[in-house]
Amino acid sequence: GNQSAVKKIIIKTAAPAVTKVKANAKKVTGKAEANSTVYVKVGNKTLGHAKAAKNGKFTVVINKQKARTALTVYSKDKKGSTSYSTTVIVSK
Repeated sequence: GNQSAVKKIIIKTAAPAVTKVKANAKKVTGKAEANSTVYVKVGNKTLGHAKAAKNGKFTVVINKQKARTALTVYSKDKKGSTSYSTTVIVSK
């Protein structure tokens, strides 16, 4: 008989809402999908990750970053779906 190919459907979830990050801050906070893992990156380098709470709030501990550094923040849920990313520019 005919066999149909199995398609993996990737559903992007909403990007995390990120609070303003100042230079010398040691954490990134905001709200993402509940119980997802939130990642903070600069370029290809992951600075840190943390699990969002049931209410979606998260705090990711990072090393201090210079002003004007672009941080990319995204989350992954238990099913492996990756959210759209949010880019935050570190302010002075």
